[in-house]
Formats: sequence, structure tokens, C-alpha cells
Amino acid sequence: MRISGFSALCLSAVSVGLTIPPAAADPCRETIAAMFQGGAMDPFVRPKRHETTIRHNPDGSETMVTDVYWETVLKSVSKSGGNYYLTYDLDMWSGPSFDGPWTPTGSKLPADFAEMTRQMNVQQAANLSETSCPGEVAVDGQTLVKYVYRTKTDTNVHGSWFGGLYTAFLDPASGQLARLETAEMTASWAPDPAAFVDITTVVYDPSISIVRPQ
Repeated sequence: MRISGFSALCLSAVSVGLTIPPAAADPCRETIAAMFQGGAMDPFVRPKRHETTIRHNPDGSETMVTDVYWETVLKSVSKSGGNYYLTYDLDMWSGPSFDGPWTPTGSKLPADFAEMTRQMNVQQAANLSETSCPGEVAVDGQTLVKYVYRTKTDTNVHGSWFGGLYTAFLDPASGQLARLETAEMTASWAPDPAAFVDITTVVYDPSISIVRPQ
């Protein structure tokens, strides 16, 4: 039996009790992975905030995607298309504006919604690739810290997954996410990379309070 040079080297090391050192860790990848677990990309620790996502199309046009006020993962008021929604715990309402009045939708978030969200964060941290940490850059007159990475979620029990090429910009003073650009978006329902780029801007507001409709 012929043994390759690399295999022979490994067998020799084992035979004499040598320890082969692991591959060197990637500090940039580790930094980005940590952002998903208790850091700037972890929705369970992020402060109250207003997030607006605008889609930048290849023809130069722009489209509103979502406009969301987050108190917690399970408490939000959002606009998507021409519709407004309020979620409180697992219950959902719809209305004509951010102020309501609110009407029950008759549907709920999945009972395991919070756990699913946690799992997706773990998966995105585990599935990181093409990571880059350019450092401080100027964006619209602000100095922000730039991180680039590609990632995706695993296929869930419903057969769904999503991912893309992300560029995150963090505020160096607070360490919080200020802007997120999503390009080459893919998903189980749209597996070909999208040509548009979604840009989410974030404004933190401790006064945000979502009240459960009566």
C-alpha cells in the first residue's frame, strides 16, 4: 500500500507521541462570530431601536422593505409594504398606521419563535465565510467600524433557509450596529443571488415601548 508524504508524516508524528498543532485561529472570524452571541448582531441583547431597510435596485430605484420599532425580539411594531403589524409576545395585530387602531390577525408567531431566532444566530456564527475586518471607515460623515462576511442559516423544519454577503458597520463608541448592507441575498425560496442590495439603518431609542392592544 502506498502512503502519501503528508499521511506518512502524520503517522510518524503519532508513532513518536508528537502533538500536531491545530490550524491557527482567525481573529477576524472569531470577532464576527462573537457579534452573533451576545454582541452587536444578537437581537436578544440589542437595545431598543428603530430599523429602516431600503432596497437599492439595479436600475437605481429604491424601495422601502421594512420599517420596524423594536422593543424586544417579541415586541415590535412594523411596516411592511402597505401593511402595519404589532407583535406582543406571540400575538399579532394589524392596523392602518404605527399607532393603530389594532385588529387581531387571528394568527400567532410560532410557539418556538424565540428559540428559532437563537438557533439562527448560532447557525450564522457557525457558517461564516469570506470574513474581513477592514477597520474604521467613513460612512455618511460618520466614523464606523466595518466588518464583511458571508453566512447563511441551516435548513429548518419547514425547509427554509436564508443568507447573503453582509457588510456590518458598528459605532466604535457604543459597539452597536449602525448600518447593515445585505448583498447577493439567497434563500430557499430564491436560491439565485439577488441583484439588489438591502441597506438597514439603525437609530437607538430607549423610549420605545410597545403596549399590548386591549
